[in-house]
Amino acid sequence: MKTVDLVNQIYESVGDSEALDETLLQIAQFTESRGTQLGVIDKTGHWAIATVPGLDPELLDAYVKDYAADDPRMAFSIRNPGRLVACHQITDRATFEHSALVNDLLDKYGVRFAMAALIPVDQGYSALCCLMRARRDGQYSHDQINRLSRLIPHLRRAISLHIRLGRLESQLTSLDALVDRLAAPVLLVDKTGLLRHANTAGQEALRGAEYLALRNGHVRPRSMRQEQRFADTLAAALSDDQATVAEAPSASMRLLDGEGHAAILVVQALRGQANFSGMPQADAVLFLIRSDEKALINTPRLQMVFGLTPAETRLAEYLVSGESLMGISERLHLSRETLKTQLGSLFDKTGTNRQSKLVALLLSSTSVSIA
Repeated sequence: MKTVDLVNQIYESVGDSEALDETLLQIAQFTESRGTQLGVIDKTGHWAIATVPGLDPELLDAYVKDYAADDPRMAFSIRNPGRLVACHQITDRATFEHSALVNDLLDKYGVRFAMAALIPVDQGYSALCCLMRARRDGQYSHDQINRLSRLIPHLRRAISLHIRLGRLESQLTSLDALVDRLAAPVLLVDKTGLLRHANTAGQEALRGAEYLALRNGHVRPRSMRQEQRFADTLAAALSDDQATVAEAPSASMRLLDGEGHAAILVVQALRGQANFSGMPQADAVLFLIRSDEKALINTPRLQMVFGLTPAETRLAEYLVSGESLMGISERLHLSRETLKTQLGSLFDKTGTNRQSKLVALLLSSTSVSIA
Protein backbone atom coordinates (compact mmCIF):
# COMPACT_ATOMS: atom_id res chain seq x y z
CA MET A 1 0.00 0.00 0.00
CA LYS A 2 1.26 3.48 -0.92
CA THR A 3 1.58 6.21 1.67
CA VAL A 4 -1.06 8.37 -0.03
CA ASP A 5 -3.57 5.47 0.00
CA LEU A 6 -2.97 4.88 3.69
CA VAL A 7 -3.37 8.59 4.46
CA ASN A 8 -6.74 8.57 2.67
CA GLN A 9 -7.79 5.49 4.66
CA ILE A 10 -6.82 7.22 7.92
CA TYR A 11 -9.24 10.06 7.22
CA GLU A 12 -11.96 7.77 5.87
CA SER A 13 -11.98 5.87 9.18
CA VAL A 14 -12.91 8.94 11.25
CA GLY A 15 -16.05 8.26 13.26
CA ASP A 16 -16.04 4.51 12.58
CA SER A 17 -14.34 2.46 15.30
CA GLU A 18 -14.24 -0.72 13.22
CA ALA A 19 -12.74 1.15 10.27
CA LEU A 20 -10.20 2.71 12.65
CA ASP A 21 -9.12 -0.75 13.79
CA GLU A 22 -8.73 -1.86 10.18
CA THR A 23 -6.66 1.24 9.43
CA LEU A 24 -4.39 0.50 12.38
CA LEU A 25 -3.85 -3.00 11.01
CA GLN A 26 -2.95 -1.50 7.63
CA ILE A 27 -0.44 0.79 9.37
CA ALA A 28 1.04 -2.28 11.08
CA GLN A 29 1.46 -4.01 7.73
CA PHE A 30 2.84 -0.82 6.18
CA THR A 31 5.60 -0.72 8.80
CA GLU A 32 6.08 -4.53 8.82
CA SER A 33 4.78 -4.75 12.39
CA ARG A 34 3.03 -7.61 14.15
CA GLY A 35 0.42 -5.34 15.66
CA THR A 36 -0.35 -1.87 16.90
CA GLN A 37 -1.94 -0.28 19.94
CA LEU A 38 -3.77 3.02 20.17
CA GLY A 39 -4.75 4.69 23.39
CA VAL A 40 -6.38 8.11 23.75
CA ILE A 41 -6.21 9.55 27.24
CA ASP A 42 -7.79 12.74 28.62
CA LYS A 43 -6.27 15.10 31.16
CA THR A 44 -7.92 13.22 34.04
CA GLY A 45 -6.22 9.97 33.06
CA HIS A 46 -9.32 8.37 31.56
CA TRP A 47 -8.75 6.30 28.42
CA ALA A 48 -11.33 7.46 25.89
CA ILE A 49 -10.21 4.98 23.22
CA ALA A 50 -8.15 1.86 23.79
CA THR A 51 -7.60 -0.68 21.04
CA VAL A 52 -4.92 -3.22 20.16
CA PRO A 53 -5.55 -4.59 16.65
CA GLY A 54 -3.57 -7.71 15.91
CA LEU A 55 -2.66 -8.45 19.53
CA ASP A 56 -4.28 -9.63 22.73
CA PRO A 57 -6.66 -6.82 23.91
CA GLU A 58 -5.42 -7.31 27.47
CA LEU A 59 -1.98 -6.03 26.49
CA LEU A 60 -2.86 -2.33 26.45
CA ASP A 61 -4.79 -2.54 29.72
CA ALA A 62 -1.91 -4.34 31.44
CA TYR A 63 0.63 -1.89 30.02
CA VAL A 64 -1.30 1.16 31.21
CA LYS A 65 -1.99 -0.22 34.69
CA ASP A 66 1.37 -1.76 35.57
CA TYR A 67 4.20 -0.83 33.22
CA ALA A 68 3.74 2.55 31.50
CA ALA A 69 5.04 4.58 34.45
CA ASP A 70 8.40 2.73 34.37
CA ASP A 71 8.78 2.62 30.59
CA PRO A 72 11.80 4.80 29.60
CA ARG A 73 10.25 5.30 26.17
CA MET A 74 7.24 7.03 27.73
CA ALA A 75 9.47 9.60 29.46
CA PHE A 76 11.05 10.45 26.10
CA SER A 77 7.64 10.67 24.41
CA ILE A 78 6.26 13.00 27.08
CA ARG A 79 9.27 15.31 26.73
CA ASN A 80 9.05 15.19 22.92
CA PRO A 81 5.37 15.08 21.94
CA GLY A 82 4.81 13.93 18.38
CA ARG A 83 8.27 12.38 18.00
CA LEU A 84 8.81 8.68 17.53
CA VAL A 85 10.99 6.65 19.85
CA ALA A 86 12.14 3.12 19.09
CA CYS A 87 13.56 0.45 21.39
CA HIS A 88 17.08 0.69 20.00
CA GLN A 89 17.15 4.43 20.76
CA ILE A 90 17.04 3.75 24.51
CA THR A 91 20.23 4.91 26.26
CA ASP A 92 20.51 2.17 28.88
CA ARG A 93 19.83 -0.89 26.74
CA ALA A 94 21.01 -3.43 29.35
CA THR A 95 18.64 -2.17 32.04
CA PHE A 96 15.77 -2.13 29.56
CA GLU A 97 16.50 -5.73 28.50
CA HIS A 98 16.19 -6.93 32.12
CA SER A 99 13.16 -4.81 33.02
CA ALA A 100 9.78 -6.22 34.05
CA LEU A 101 8.28 -4.52 31.00
CA VAL A 102 10.33 -6.72 28.67
CA ASN A 103 10.33 -9.95 30.62
CA ASP A 104 6.85 -9.96 32.14
CA LEU A 105 4.84 -8.26 29.40
CA LEU A 106 6.44 -7.85 25.99
CA ASP A 107 7.96 -11.31 25.80
CA LYS A 108 4.74 -12.82 27.17
CA TYR A 109 2.85 -11.46 24.17
CA GLY A 110 5.57 -12.23 21.63
CA VAL A 111 6.43 -8.55 21.29
CA ARG A 112 10.02 -7.42 21.50
CA PHE A 113 10.65 -4.26 19.51
CA ALA A 114 8.43 -1.22 19.39
CA MET A 115 8.27 2.32 18.14
CA ALA A 116 5.82 4.73 19.68
CA ALA A 117 4.75 8.36 19.78
CA LEU A 118 2.65 10.35 22.23
CA ILE A 119 0.60 12.75 20.11
CA PRO A 120 -1.36 15.76 21.40
CA VAL A 121 -4.60 15.48 19.42
CA ASP A 122 -7.11 17.82 21.06
CA GLN A 123 -7.67 19.99 24.13
CA GLY A 124 -6.85 17.80 27.10
CA TYR A 125 -6.31 14.67 25.00
CA SER A 126 -3.21 12.78 23.92
CA ALA A 127 -2.94 9.67 21.77
CA LEU A 128 -0.38 6.94 22.31
CA CYS A 129 0.31 5.11 19.06
CA CYS A 130 2.67 2.16 19.27
CA LEU A 131 3.80 -0.34 16.61
CA MET A 132 5.22 -3.69 17.75
CA ARG A 133 7.13 -6.58 16.23
CA ALA A 134 8.55 -9.91 17.44
CA ARG A 135 12.18 -10.62 18.37
CA ARG A 136 12.71 -12.73 15.26
CA ASP A 137 11.73 -9.78 13.05
CA GLY A 138 14.56 -7.62 14.38
CA GLN A 139 14.68 -3.93 15.18
CA TYR A 140 12.83 -1.32 13.18
CA SER A 141 14.90 0.17 10.38
CA HIS A 142 15.29 3.90 9.80
CA ASP A 143 13.08 3.53 6.71
CA GLN A 144 10.26 1.99 8.76
CA ILE A 145 10.57 4.70 11.39
CA ASN A 146 10.41 7.35 8.66
CA ARG A 147 7.28 5.69 7.24
CA LEU A 148 5.43 6.03 10.53
CA SER A 149 6.83 9.54 11.09
CA ARG A 150 5.14 10.69 7.87
CA LEU A 151 1.81 9.38 9.15
CA ILE A 152 1.93 11.06 12.58
CA PRO A 153 0.48 14.47 11.48
CA HIS A 154 -2.40 12.71 9.72
CA LEU A 155 -3.07 10.46 12.70
CA ARG A 156 -3.15 13.52 14.95
CA ARG A 157 -5.76 15.28 12.80
CA ALA A 158 -7.86 12.16 12.23
CA ILE A 159 -7.94 11.12 15.90
CA SER A 160 -8.82 14.69 16.90
CA LEU A 161 -11.78 14.58 14.51
CA HIS A 162 -12.69 11.12 15.80
CA ILE A 163 -12.82 12.43 19.38
CA ARG A 164 -14.85 15.50 18.43
CA LEU A 165 -17.34 13.36 16.55
CA GLY A 166 -17.62 11.11 19.59
CA ARG A 167 -18.35 14.16 21.73
CA LEU A 168 -21.05 15.24 19.28
CA GLU A 169 -22.67 11.82 19.35
CA SER A 170 -22.61 11.95 23.15
CA GLN A 171 -24.21 15.39 23.16
CA LEU A 172 -26.93 14.34 20.73
CA THR A 173 -27.63 11.18 22.67
CA SER A 174 -28.10 13.19 25.86
CA LEU A 175 -30.13 16.04 24.35
CA ASP A 176 -33.45 14.28 24.86
CA ALA A 177 -32.49 13.69 28.50
CA LEU A 178 -31.59 17.38 28.86
CA VAL A 179 -34.91 18.42 27.32
CA ASP A 180 -36.71 16.13 29.76
CA ARG A 181 -35.09 17.95 32.70
CA LEU A 182 -36.23 21.42 31.64
CA ALA A 183 -38.95 22.85 33.85
CA ALA A 184 -40.45 24.97 31.06
CA PRO A 185 -42.47 23.27 28.27
CA VAL A 186 -40.15 22.19 25.43
CA LEU A 187 -41.23 20.53 22.18
CA LEU A 188 -39.13 19.12 19.34
CA VAL A 189 -40.81 19.30 15.92
CA ASP A 190 -39.96 18.80 12.28
CA LYS A 191 -40.23 21.58 9.69
CA THR A 192 -44.00 21.06 9.35
CA GLY A 193 -44.62 21.23 13.10
CA LEU A 194 -45.00 17.44 13.44
CA LEU A 195 -44.27 16.57 17.08
CA ARG A 196 -41.13 14.45 17.57
CA HIS A 197 -40.53 14.75 21.30
CA ALA A 198 -41.83 16.69 24.30
CA ASN A 199 -40.68 16.91 27.88
CA THR A 200 -43.18 16.37 30.71
CA ALA A 201 -44.09 20.06 30.89
CA GLY A 202 -44.51 20.13 27.11
CA GLN A 203 -46.85 17.13 27.19
CA GLU A 204 -48.93 18.79 29.93
CA ALA A 205 -49.09 22.01 27.92
CA LEU A 206 -50.41 20.12 24.91
CA ARG A 207 -52.97 18.22 27.00
CA GLY A 208 -54.21 21.44 28.60
CA ALA A 209 -54.28 23.18 25.20
CA GLU A 210 -54.04 26.60 26.84
CA TYR A 211 -51.65 27.99 24.26
CA LEU A 212 -50.70 25.05 22.03
CA ALA A 213 -52.64 22.02 20.85
CA LEU A 214 -51.89 18.82 18.98
CA ARG A 215 -53.85 18.41 15.73
CA ASN A 216 -53.22 15.31 13.61
CA GLY A 217 -49.87 14.92 15.30
CA HIS A 218 -48.83 18.52 14.53
CA VAL A 219 -48.21 21.25 17.10
CA ARG A 220 -50.49 24.23 16.45
CA PRO A 221 -51.58 27.38 18.35
CA ARG A 222 -54.79 26.97 20.39
CA SER A 223 -56.32 29.78 18.37
CA MET A 224 -56.71 28.86 14.70
CA ARG A 225 -56.39 32.55 13.87
CA GLN A 226 -52.71 32.30 14.85
CA GLU A 227 -51.94 29.22 12.74
CA GLN A 228 -50.52 31.20 9.81
CA ARG A 229 -48.38 33.31 12.13
CA PHE A 230 -47.08 30.10 13.70
CA ALA A 231 -46.24 28.65 10.27
CA ASP A 232 -44.46 31.87 9.30
CA THR A 233 -42.50 31.92 12.58
CA LEU A 234 -41.41 28.31 12.17
CA ALA A 235 -40.39 28.95 8.57
CA ALA A 236 -38.43 32.06 9.61
CA ALA A 237 -36.49 30.10 12.24
CA LEU A 238 -35.57 27.41 9.71
CA SER A 239 -34.75 29.80 6.86
CA ASP A 240 -31.16 29.99 5.60
CA ASP A 241 -31.79 33.40 4.05
CA GLN A 242 -29.74 35.30 6.61
CA ALA A 243 -27.01 37.84 5.95
CA THR A 244 -24.81 36.77 8.84
CA VAL A 245 -25.01 34.49 11.84
CA ALA A 246 -25.07 37.49 14.18
CA GLU A 247 -28.05 38.97 12.32
CA ALA A 248 -30.09 35.75 12.57
CA PRO A 249 -33.39 36.53 14.32
CA SER A 250 -34.58 34.61 17.31
CA ALA A 251 -38.00 33.71 15.85
CA SER A 252 -40.80 34.16 18.38
CA MET A 253 -44.47 35.05 18.70
CA ARG A 254 -47.01 35.86 21.40
CA LEU A 255 -49.70 33.30 22.12
CA LEU A 256 -52.97 33.95 23.95
CA ASP A 257 -55.07 31.58 26.03
CA GLY A 258 -58.88 31.70 26.24
CA GLU A 259 -58.76 34.41 28.91
CA GLY A 260 -56.34 36.66 27.07
CA HIS A 261 -53.23 35.76 29.09
CA ALA A 262 -50.07 35.89 27.01
CA ALA A 263 -47.13 33.54 26.63
CA ILE A 264 -44.07 33.74 24.38
CA LEU A 265 -43.22 30.94 21.99
CA VAL A 266 -39.52 30.93 21.04
CA VAL A 267 -38.65 28.83 17.98
CA GLN A 268 -35.05 27.81 17.42
CA ALA A 269 -33.65 25.79 14.54
CA LEU A 270 -31.60 22.67 15.29
CA ARG A 271 -29.10 23.16 12.48
CA GLY A 272 -26.38 20.58 12.69
CA GLN A 273 -28.32 18.67 15.37
CA ALA A 274 -31.13 17.10 13.35
CA ASN A 275 -30.51 13.40 13.93
CA PHE A 276 -31.01 12.37 17.53
CA SER A 277 -29.81 9.02 18.73
CA GLY A 278 -32.84 6.82 19.17
CA MET A 279 -35.23 9.59 18.15
CA PRO A 280 -36.94 10.55 14.88
CA GLN A 281 -35.59 13.55 13.03
CA ALA A 282 -36.36 16.98 14.47
CA ASP A 283 -35.74 20.36 12.86
CA ALA A 284 -36.70 22.86 15.55
CA VAL A 285 -37.18 23.26 19.28
CA LEU A 286 -40.13 25.21 20.71
CA PHE A 287 -39.80 26.89 24.11
CA LEU A 288 -43.10 28.01 25.66
CA ILE A 289 -42.53 30.73 28.25
CA ARG A 290 -45.66 31.66 30.18
CA SER A 291 -45.87 35.15 31.65
CA ASP A 292 -45.90 33.73 35.19
CA GLU A 293 -42.80 31.64 34.49
CA LYS A 294 -40.40 34.36 33.40
CA ALA A 295 -38.78 34.18 36.82
CA LEU A 296 -37.23 30.93 35.55
CA ILE A 297 -34.77 33.08 33.60
CA ASN A 298 -32.45 33.49 36.57
CA THR A 299 -30.19 36.52 36.08
CA PRO A 300 -27.69 35.77 38.89
CA ARG A 301 -27.41 32.21 37.63
CA LEU A 302 -26.67 33.43 34.09
CA GLN A 303 -23.90 35.65 35.39
CA MET A 304 -22.46 32.94 37.63
CA VAL A 305 -22.54 30.12 35.06
CA PHE A 306 -21.12 32.05 32.11
CA GLY A 307 -19.31 34.97 33.74
CA LEU A 308 -21.45 37.56 31.93
CA THR A 309 -21.21 41.31 32.41
CA PRO A 310 -24.42 43.20 33.31
CA ALA A 311 -24.73 44.41 29.70
CA GLU A 312 -24.26 40.89 28.32
CA THR A 313 -26.77 39.53 30.83
CA ARG A 314 -29.34 42.14 29.79
CA LEU A 315 -28.87 41.22 26.13
CA ALA A 316 -29.17 37.51 26.99
CA GLU A 317 -32.45 38.12 28.82
CA TYR A 318 -33.94 39.97 25.84
CA LEU A 319 -32.81 37.25 23.42
CA VAL A 320 -34.35 34.55 25.61
CA SER A 321 -37.60 36.53 25.67
CA GLY A 322 -37.73 36.35 21.88
CA GLU A 323 -36.54 39.86 21.00
CA SER A 324 -34.56 40.45 17.80
CA LEU A 325 -31.40 42.55 17.70
CA MET A 326 -33.31 45.28 15.89
CA GLY A 327 -36.00 45.34 18.57
CA ILE A 328 -33.43 45.35 21.37
CA SER A 329 -31.55 48.19 19.66
CA GLU A 330 -34.70 50.31 19.55
CA ARG A 331 -35.75 49.39 23.10
CA LEU A 332 -32.35 50.16 24.70
CA HIS A 333 -31.32 52.98 22.32
CA LEU A 334 -28.07 51.16 21.55
CA SER A 335 -26.42 50.85 18.15
CA ARG A 336 -26.58 47.48 16.46
CA GLU A 337 -22.76 47.47 16.31
CA THR A 338 -22.64 47.67 20.11
CA LEU A 339 -25.12 44.83 20.38
CA LYS A 340 -23.16 42.75 17.85
CA THR A 341 -20.05 43.20 19.97
CA GLN A 342 -21.93 42.06 23.07
CA LEU A 343 -23.41 39.14 21.11
CA GLY A 344 -19.94 38.10 19.97
CA SER A 345 -18.81 38.06 23.59
CA LEU A 346 -21.85 35.93 24.50
CA PHE A 347 -20.87 33.46 21.77
CA ASP A 348 -17.32 33.26 23.12
CA LYS A 349 -18.36 32.78 26.75
CA THR A 350 -21.00 30.16 26.00
CA GLY A 351 -19.10 28.30 23.27
CA THR A 352 -21.88 28.84 20.72
CA ASN A 353 -21.87 30.39 17.26
CA ARG A 354 -25.53 30.99 16.41
CA GLN A 355 -28.35 32.78 18.18
CA SER A 356 -30.46 29.62 18.00
CA LYS A 357 -27.84 27.61 19.90
CA LEU A 358 -27.21 30.50 22.30
CA VAL A 359 -30.88 30.90 23.27
CA ALA A 360 -31.35 27.14 23.64
CA LEU A 361 -28.29 26.97 25.91
CA LEU A 362 -29.39 29.98 28.00
CA LEU A 363 -32.87 28.55 28.44
CA SER A 364 -31.40 25.18 29.41
CA SER A 365 -28.99 26.73 31.88
CA THR A 366 -31.55 28.90 33.63
CA SER A 367 -34.64 26.70 33.65
CA VAL A 368 -33.28 23.18 34.04
CA SER A 369 -34.37 21.38 37.20
CA ILE A 370 -31.28 20.42 39.18
CA ALA A 371 -31.69 17.30 41.26
